[in-house]
Amino acid sequence: MPITSESKLHQADVTDVSSLPDRGLMIREPWISQILMKRKLWELRGTATKIRGRLALIRSGSGLILGECKLDDCLGPIGFETLIETGALSAIEREEIEHGGRAPYVKADGVTSKTFAWVVSSPILYPRPIAYNHPSGAITFVDLTRPGVIRCTEASSSRPETPMERFQQPLLL
Repeated sequence: MPITSESKLHQADVTDVSSLPDRGLMIREPWISQILMKRKLWELRGTATKIRGRLALIRSGSGLILGECKLDDCLGPIGFETLIETGALSAIEREEIEHGGRAPYVKADGVTSKTFAWVVSSPILYPRPIAYNHPSGAITFVDLTRPGVIRCTEASSSRPETPMERFQQPLLL
């Protein structure tokens, strides 16, 4: 679900790309919007991570960095019952999991969960998305320190778009 209320967003003015986090995390819609709106505190993945700290939030398939958050912890594997009862997921995601009848990531037996919660906090939406060049082979994380990954300027249009407009745009595939 796209962002519908600008009042719920914490925005940051990022004019110096050297202040960006070193690493970006690829997240699909609607989950990236849910994180930026503070409706989702767990990003569910099929593997654990030891990475912690600031991460840029990249909308998958868009070539754009929309904001950032902190990755504080990794929990799991987490079972089906915990996933449908937690307040750390958006209502949309809990309903999807409940409708599926199992954790999103399971072992070959089809039952045993291998779903991990990457615990995120302090989401910040940038006033304008920042364009980047997606490096070949990057699937989950993008190394933003590599030369040529960050484009010199923010993604621009004839006028600044509001956060509401930004999240209502379809993914660029």
